[in-house]
Amino acid sequence: MKYQLMYCLLLVLLVACGDSKKRERDAFFLKGNLQLKEREYSEAIRYYGEAIGKDPTFADAYNNRGIAYFETGKYPEAIQDYSSALLYRSSFTDAYYNRANAFYQVGQYQRSLDDLDTVARHYPDSAYVYFTKALALSAMKSYDQGIEAADKAISLDAKNPEAYVNRATMLYYQQQYDQALADIRRALQLDTKEGNAYNVRGLVYTERQQYDLALLAFGQALKNDLYQPFFLNNRGYLYLQTGQLAKAIEDINTSIKVDPSNSYAYRNKGIYYLKKQEPDQAVRVLAQAIRLNKQTDDAYYYLGEAYWQQQVKKEACEAWQQSAAKEEEKGQAALQKYCGR
Repeated sequence: MKYQLMYCLLLVLLVACGDSKKRERDAFFLKGNLQLKEREYSEAIRYYGEAIGKDPTFADAYNNRGIAYFETGKYPEAIQDYSSALLYRSSFTDAYYNRANAFYQVGQYQRSLDDLDTVARHYPDSAYVYFTKALALSAMKSYDQGIEAADKAISLDAKNPEAYVNRATMLYYQQQYDQALADIRRALQLDTKEGNAYNVRGLVYTERQQYDLALLAFGQALKNDLYQPFFLNNRGYLYLQTGQLAKAIEDINTSIKVDPSNSYAYRNKGIYYLKKQEPDQAVRVLAQAIRLNKQTDDAYYYLGEAYWQQQVKKEACEAWQQSAAKEEEKGQAALQKYCGR
C-alpha cells in the first residue's frame, strides 16, 4: 500500500497561503496520515472524513481512507473509497493498485487483474504488480499464467521470498513437486522464518506420503504463529491421512474457530466425520464448505461419499456428477463405478 505522506507535506506547504477551507482540509489530512502511520485506523478514518468534508473531490484522502478501511478488513468500503479517488483523479495509479488488492480480498479476481493491468501500463517494471497478479491468477486456478506472472515478479525482484512461495504454491497445484521444493528452498534461504514456505513444503510431503517430513514442515510453519488457521488445517489434513483422528479434529476445529470462512477446514471436518462413520454430520459440514466456496477441491466428492454412507444414491450421484464436472478424478471414478456412467 502506498501512503501519500510526502505528497501531503508538500501540499500543505504549497497551499499554506491559500484559503482557510484548504488549510483545514490539509490539516485534517495530515492528522489522518499520522494516525495511519500509528495504525490508529478508526481515528485515521475520522480525520480523512473531515478532510473530505472540506473537499469532496480530495482524491488523496479517499485513497488513504481506503487504506485504513483495508487494514481493518472493511474491503467493500475500501473499494468504494479507491473508486472515489479514481473518479476525481483517473490517472491515480496508487489507487488502482490498492483497489486491485481489495478486489482480490473479496474474490473479484478479474477486476483485480483489470486494475493491475492499468498499473502495469504505467509501471511495467513493478515486481509488486506481477506478484499480486500471480496471486489473483492462482486464485482463479489459471496456474500457467500465474506462474508466468510469478516468473516476471522474480525476474524484477529476486530477493522477495513471498514470490518464490507464490510460485511454489502454483507448482504444487500442478503436481510439479520437485520444482516447488526448489522454490521453497530458495525462499527459506532468503527468510528462514517464512511460515508459508514451510506450509507449502508440508503440503508437498503430504502428497508424496512422506508424512514424517510433512509433520516436521507444518511444525516449523506453526513455530512462529501457533494459531495460523491455514497451517493448522493443513496439519489436520495430514493427521487425517495418518489416522490420528483426535489430533486432526483438534487442529481443524481450532482453525475454524480462528477463521470460520475457510471452506477447506469444513471439507476436512467432513472427511473426519466420514472416517468416524458419522455421515449425517459429514453432510452438514460438507454442505457448509460448498456454501462458502463451490470450488473447494473434492468437497462434492466427499459429499457424495457421505450421501452414499447414508444409502441415498440419488443425492450421492448428483454430488459426484458435480465433482466430475470439475474434472476431479475421484468424482469421475465414483460416478462411473456407482452411478452407471
